[in-house]
Amino acid sequence: LPSKQGVRSSNLFRRATFLDNKKMFYISILATLFILFAATKTLFKNKIYKNIFLILIFLNLIILGAYYFFNYLSGDGFNEAVIFHLIHGIKGFGLSEYILSGIIFIFYLLISFYFVLLAKKRIQINSQKGNLSQFIFVMLSFSLILFNPLIFDIKNIYKINLSEEISLNSYMDNSEIRFLKKSKNIIFLYLEQFEKTYTDENLFPGLTPNINRLEKEAISFTNIISPYATNWTIAGMVASQCGIPLLTNIIVANNMGGMDKFLISTRCIGDILSERSYNLNYIGGADLDFGGKGNFYRTHGFKSVQGLTELKGRLIDKNYKSFWGLYDDSLYEINEDRLSNLRAEETPFGLFTLTLDTHHPNGYIASACKNMLYMDGSNPILNSIHCADYMAGKFIDKIIDDKSFKDTVLVVLSDHLAFNNSASSTLNIGDRKNLFYIFSQDHEHQIITKPASMFDVAPTVLGVMGASIRGMALGRNLLITDSLVESEIGINNIIKEVRPEIVSMWSFPNLNQEFKILPKDKKLSFGSRYTKFPALILLDNNLNTKEIIFDFYYAKSLSKRVAELQDGERYLWVDTCENIYIEIDIEKSKDVDFCSLVGVKNNQKSILNINPENLEFDEIYNFFHSTKKSFFED
Repeated sequence: LPSKQGVRSSNLFRRATFLDNKKMFYISILATLFILFAATKTLFKNKIYKNIFLILIFLNLIILGAYYFFNYLSGDGFNEAVIFHLIHGIKGFGLSEYILSGIIFIFYLLISFYFVLLAKKRIQINSQKGNLSQFIFVMLSFSLILFNPLIFDIKNIYKINLSEEISLNSYMDNSEIRFLKKSKNIIFLYLEQFEKTYTDENLFPGLTPNINRLEKEAISFTNIISPYATNWTIAGMVASQCGIPLLTNIIVANNMGGMDKFLISTRCIGDILSERSYNLNYIGGADLDFGGKGNFYRTHGFKSVQGLTELKGRLIDKNYKSFWGLYDDSLYEINEDRLSNLRAEETPFGLFTLTLDTHHPNGYIASACKNMLYMDGSNPILNSIHCADYMAGKFIDKIIDDKSFKDTVLVVLSDHLAFNNSASSTLNIGDRKNLFYIFSQDHEHQIITKPASMFDVAPTVLGVMGASIRGMALGRNLLITDSLVESEIGINNIIKEVRPEIVSMWSFPNLNQEFKILPKDKKLSFGSRYTKFPALILLDNNLNTKEIIFDFYYAKSLSKRVAELQDGERYLWVDTCENIYIEIDIEKSKDVDFCSLVGVKNNQKSILNINPENLEFDEIYNFFHSTKKSFFED
């Protein structure tokens, strides 16, 4: 049936892409070395062609190495996860864990450079020979770059970013959500990269006895995939709580890290529950800044948001941490303390938490599991999974056995599928799916096998909590309807079509009477909202913000952005005076740090302010109002 084909194609999207690119990687390496060797057996007519050939070969080897390194980090080549973390920063990233891979990458580059130098010495020049052979080698080396898997990944991402906006009514469900009975407390337990595949007794006998035992008490969803832009931690959280993929406007290489709010126009489970006076808490062992997790939870209704910095003071042994943060036995103890306090209050509560010990590539072993190895203990990630099963099982049992459970819904799920780790060869044999269990006294155990995705988690959970809900954004309540995964066009094609609408959910603040530039804080204040600067604000005819483009180290400078604006484009630019002076071609006349420039592209009139804190909204408004006849439509 067409719908089943759509399910299968979307279901295998991630894995098939990776395998294709993996084959392309090895083919490209072999082809590059073969062509380089073949070139040493022929003659070039001049040095120009020879040098062009060698540069292209070396460039291809560099790109291949970069692809392999990114694939090692992401498990899926150069994808949205890599781009998101490049844009939002990698503070909190467990860099120490990747020192060896970084050294190997540098060693690879040195070896590649050595091979190219060796070939340079062996390729002979003979001015009497024809141009054909050297032309063929140059074209072959150029073709290798075009078919490089990293270039292939970049082209795919760019194509998705070019998707045109269409009507979203057939996909996005924004209907009203009503609670029909007393709200229940909610606990979300995200298990880092702990996918459903690990519970397969045929693949991993005896690995997860506690999770497998507890499945018999839960509503178990066995067919949950991670669609495009959902398969890393913060993206999995956004997908499972908001029903959308985590997308940013990478066409303009914008750094959304300058925003004060994380997808502020998106309505997530936290927003819905906070409106019902829930006391919402997030507890995670890693740095909150990594991937913007802290900003996400603070934006969407959570009163208490705690990560490594906020929690490490509770450790008796301050050195009892992994590269990524707190060990899970410490995290569970903190969660149990928090639950005790929350249960004593009269208001409904939510506790969302994320474990760490099963992080790829090898995982970590907490003190609680020092002597608890899986089989012969030779596979480190499986030892970590076995330990995580033990600790999660104890935590879940305590929640279910507590008298407060009658008023509680417990959700246990993966944050995303496992990345490359020491068990990947076995995982890839299985049917890769996410873990998703719901525990509630009001619902009997059942196994739901119909195809679904991480988008469907939030509406399904809200339904179990007592809400009247059919869907939420791209998610659907699996207890009463089918997932969009079963759509004939496939869930990843739906994501491509709705991308512009989802990107717009970051929602830029508008200029108003409260607008102020705060040089000391390097912030632009919009009243209740703020953004960081340097920044370039593009304005429409009504002075509403069309886009805010932030400055970050590997993107185009804001001065180049201004130079590339279309005629008549209205803007407010706050940057170092040195950068702004270059654009308007005047010499620096005063020892000042920051300036602001209000202008219209290719109009000689502008407002340059060397004391940007003095710039007010009225001055901006009057400037554009005075140019209305020339630059604004009536």
